[in-house]
Amino acid sequence: MASRQLLRRSPADAVGVSPDHSSAIVLGVVAAAGLLLVWTWRRRGVDRLVATILALAFVFGMAAQRELGARLQSDGLRYYALLRSLAFDHDVDLTNDYRLLGLDDDRALMTPTVTGYAQSPFSVGPAIAWSPFLLVGHAAAHGLKAAGVAVATDGTSFPYRQAVCIASLFYGLAGLWLCHRLAASFFDCRLAALAALVMGAASFLLWYFVKEPSMSHAVSMCAVAAFLAGWVATRDRRSPVQWAMLGLLAGLAMTVRWQSAVVLVFPAVEWAAAAARARTTRRLGDWRGIVVPGVLFAAGAIVGFLPQMLTWQAIYGAPLAVSPLSPKMLWAHPAITGMLWSSRNGLFATSPITYLGAAGLVLVPRKHRLFGWSAIVVFCAAVYVNACVEDWWAGASYGPRRFDGVIPLLVVGLAAACDALRGLIQKRPMVAVAALLVSLVAWNLTYMAVALTSGFGLSAPRSFGDVSARQATMLHRWMGHPFSYPANLWFSMRNGLSPSRYDILAFEFLSEPDRPYGKVDVGRGDDAYLLDGWYDGEEDPDGTTWRWSAAEAGVLIPLDHAAPLLLQVRAIPFTYDGGPDGSLAATVNGRRFGPVRVSGGGWQRAEIPVEAAAWRPGINRVELLWLSAAIPARVGAGADPRQLGARVDFVRVQVAR
Repeated sequence: MASRQLLRRSPADAVGVSPDHSSAIVLGVVAAAGLLLVWTWRRRGVDRLVATILALAFVFGMAAQRELGARLQSDGLRYYALLRSLAFDHDVDLTNDYRLLGLDDDRALMTPTVTGYAQSPFSVGPAIAWSPFLLVGHAAAHGLKAAGVAVATDGTSFPYRQAVCIASLFYGLAGLWLCHRLAASFFDCRLAALAALVMGAASFLLWYFVKEPSMSHAVSMCAVAAFLAGWVATRDRRSPVQWAMLGLLAGLAMTVRWQSAVVLVFPAVEWAAAAARARTTRRLGDWRGIVVPGVLFAAGAIVGFLPQMLTWQAIYGAPLAVSPLSPKMLWAHPAITGMLWSSRNGLFATSPITYLGAAGLVLVPRKHRLFGWSAIVVFCAAVYVNACVEDWWAGASYGPRRFDGVIPLLVVGLAAACDALRGLIQKRPMVAVAALLVSLVAWNLTYMAVALTSGFGLSAPRSFGDVSARQATMLHRWMGHPFSYPANLWFSMRNGLSPSRYDILAFEFLSEPDRPYGKVDVGRGDDAYLLDGWYDGEEDPDGTTWRWSAAEAGVLIPLDHAAPLLLQVRAIPFTYDGGPDGSLAATVNGRRFGPVRVSGGGWQRAEIPVEAAAWRPGINRVELLWLSAAIPARVGAGADPRQLGARVDFVRVQVAR
């Protein structure tokens, strides 16, 4: 554990960085980029401009990595274990590497395989890409040690891990350059440059450039961009060497992340079209022009993927293997709606720029029919593959990180969308004017709503941040998440609820096999779950949050599937002298269960068994019925004029054993 903490420390940990300093850096970057853009847009070529901006981004990116504490962490430690083992031990037996990196407390990783090696569900591609930078880190470590600095030269110290972080930043920015060149093959080079730079800055990718660069995503995006840029650059005519090299690039992309295999749609579609033409002409030369390139491409792809096959052979005893630690693939149950629109790392909901890019992909076939339709198929295939992963939200991750391989295509789509919007505004400039004016109307309506509901002084000074946050909350209450449309609108129509509830309720209880339960923590973050019958939230000195309920209080329970469940309620029922004992009944989708007795005097957990037939997949309406409810002012138990049923801490469902 000590070694893991050492690896995870940032060189800036001992340096205090104030928020003002951080803001100054951000503003400096924006100002410098803006000035550079204005100064060079017409004076120099666009390619040179993009290269200059990316070079500046590399410098500022290294500063951002330092300030944000970029380090080996999460899956990055496991990817790095392969690199360290290859570089220092010349094998892929990761047993000692896991110990050095502080991962030996993970029993699953340390469980020997059939070959006696430690487990590794991670690809070897990032290790290959990082290796040149590791050599620089190794030289730096030896140089520091020679200068008298206490630094390890076994691949575990700061120079090595910093080299990996810088490597991913380099590959990420190189990938954006390739995305720019790819989009420039179809659209104005200025639009292509804008699309590539904005996609890099406005999507989840930025996080994996500067905050978690030890993950594989920057390298993966670069590898796919290299293949696609090469594919498009040679689309008119390819030599045998180029066919083999394109196969090699595709194989390397799959070695970085196997999900990148979806790019094989491009050669598949092109060969299908060529085969259709050859079938019509029935000329031997046409068939030879298909078979020979296909063999060369396949050979290159196998060579590119060979490092991964050799790794699997060494660890699992087979050239093609699936690690038992890899997430399961639920091919028959893809969570496509959640994968795109869920607030839990849904692609469009959490990286809205990709929404515009995906919409623009529909327009790409107008520029190049074969590439455009292939791009659409690849995007749809990527959505399906990622939606089939058991943890489609990618665990405790920032954003929909597994979509790194479609970012180059979304850059092309974003360029197409910008081109279309530019044409629309040129033809109908009032559209842009109207959009601005409508946004100002929305500003005023939400400002009025905040004034009516929050009670801020009408002439008192107020913080823009505070008021605008309340305005955003109000707008969300009316419309829901703007980038979850149309999924949240369909949810609203189907369930008779506000679209705003989709953000929380779309992620259903029982959807994770290792979590056969679901809980509504009443009093904290519970607005999406509660219906009528509840009073304002309160908190005890020990931190317990709760609400008073009326005699009847509604709760929404989102379920992945129906099952026999225990309805569990932790509560203190309202009781009074001479009144009935506390008891609780419940209705589930209109069917009544209980009652069960709940004694007063302290927190109690009541359990009501509910059969599977009462539940349904999706939203379930549960009514808690407190049979001892009364109004304190009427029964001599105080002056409270409210009808009180119970103080409720949580409502929970759990699969009955």
